[in-house]
Amino acid sequence: MLPSGSKRNIQETLPNILKKVTKSNLEQNLKEATSTLLEMARNSCWNKISDNTSYIISEIKNDKQNRTERKKINDKKKPKSLEKITAELKVFYEDLYDINLYIYKSEKENTIIEIQYYPKSLLESDYYETVKSNQPMLHSKIGLPNYRKNDTDKFDINWELGGIRHEWNSFLAKIQFKIWNINVK
Repeated sequence: MLPSGSKRNIQETLPNILKKVTKSNLEQNLKEATSTLLEMARNSCWNKISDNTSYIISEIKNDKQNRTERKKINDKKKPKSLEKITAELKVFYEDLYDINLYIYKSEKENTIIEIQYYPKSLLESDYYETVKSNQPMLHSKIGLPNYRKNDTDKFDINWELGGIRHEWNSFLAKIQFKIWNINVK
C-alpha cells in the first residue's frame, strides 16, 4: 500500500508491490491493487471513499467508447464481490494481457470498482507471439478531469459520471483556456 499522503504515480509503485500476477494469486493481487487504488483516490479526491467495495468487469475493445456510452453500459451491470469477479477472470486468464482497476462510482457506503481487461487475442499477431506466454499486467488508475489545474487540486472521484458540478467545472476550464489563449496572442 502507498504510504499515507504519497502522491507518486502508481506505475512507479506497483512493480514493487505486485511482482507476478498468476492465476493462483490473482485475487490477492486484486485486493492489494484495490487498497492502492482507494488510497490514491483518498489522496486525490475530496469524496469520502468507502472501503466497502464491489466490482464490475469490462473488456477493453479497440474501438473508443465515450464516457456517456460507458456509463450506460456499466449502469446496467450488477456489482459483484471480488471472489465472483476473480472467478470470471480466471476463466480466460491465459488471454489476459492487461488488467486495470478504476473507481467507477463512490458513494458514502459503497465504492464500485471497474476492472477493465484487455485480451491478448486483440493484439496484433506479431506482438501477440512475443507476449502470449506472459502473465497479465495489473494497474490501478484514476481518471483525471480536464479542469484539474495541478497535482494538489482535489476533485470529485465521480466526475466521469457527469453531473452539474462536472459540467460547471468543464465550462469554467474552457472559458479560462480561451482567456489564456487570447492573452498569449
